[in-house]
Amino acid sequence: MGNAVNEMLIPLLKAMRPELTDLWTYQEAGFHNLAVASVKQRYAKEGVKTALGLMGQGQMSLTKIVIVVDPTVNVRNFSDVLDALRNNFDPAEDFILIPGTAQDTLDFTSFKMNLGSKMILDATGGKKPVARPPVASQGPSADGEIVESRNLRDSMLVVKVKSAGRPVIERLVKDPAFAGFSLVAAVSDDVPLDDEERLIWGIFTRFDCARDIVPGGARLEGAWPKLSGPLGIDATWKPGYPEPLRMDGIIVEQVDRRWAEYGIYSTS
Repeated sequence: MGNAVNEMLIPLLKAMRPELTDLWTYQEAGFHNLAVASVKQRYAKEGVKTALGLMGQGQMSLTKIVIVVDPTVNVRNFSDVLDALRNNFDPAEDFILIPGTAQDTLDFTSFKMNLGSKMILDATGGKKPVARPPVASQGPSADGEIVESRNLRDSMLVVKVKSAGRPVIERLVKDPAFAGFSLVAAVSDDVPLDDEERLIWGIFTRFDCARDIVPGGARLEGAWPKLSGPLGIDATWKPGYPEPLRMDGIIVEQVDRRWAEYGIYSTS
């Protein structure tokens, strides 16, 4: 249903914003947590203008994260989006944080009803080329905190941790071995790193932008925070979050057994 609504709204949004070429809100992230917009820019940073406009447009105002890409990027393919972030995203120039703003009632990550934060990542081209060191050939070694890791397209490093993610993220974003990544995320041990759908869910539904983003470095230029290094994301499960919904095993077995009867789609 969410995907169908997405398809119905795209023509309306394009009519209001002619620079918009496509938009996709990821069902894997609960729709409102992650939207990717492709924009044909007529002037510098028009994509950011478009993202800000979308964040103030009806139900789109509930969107927490907007990533802006070029029209050549398939917004519905997460790997393509990661490639755009790797090639075009510089946190010093392309990261916008909006703290203390309206948030979806269903979003529990800020601990305050209807109040949270949002962010925009500008991964469009046509800017100064992003200079990155090569990414490490191997991820961080499993130790007392890190269980395993995965390199996503040389763009995002994801680590699964046993307990608190914040100390791990603070260490990794300052490690020169991982300076070539755009993003470094820590997830809890219930998130499988080899399942893209559950991985996107485990990352984008479990962090508050203002509180849980950890940059490699930060300085003020006037009133403008200029971030550097990879952006760290502590997407681990925090004390105070509601317990994840766990489906009764009897229901799971029944749905698996009768799946072919539902006529939704074939698994072959």
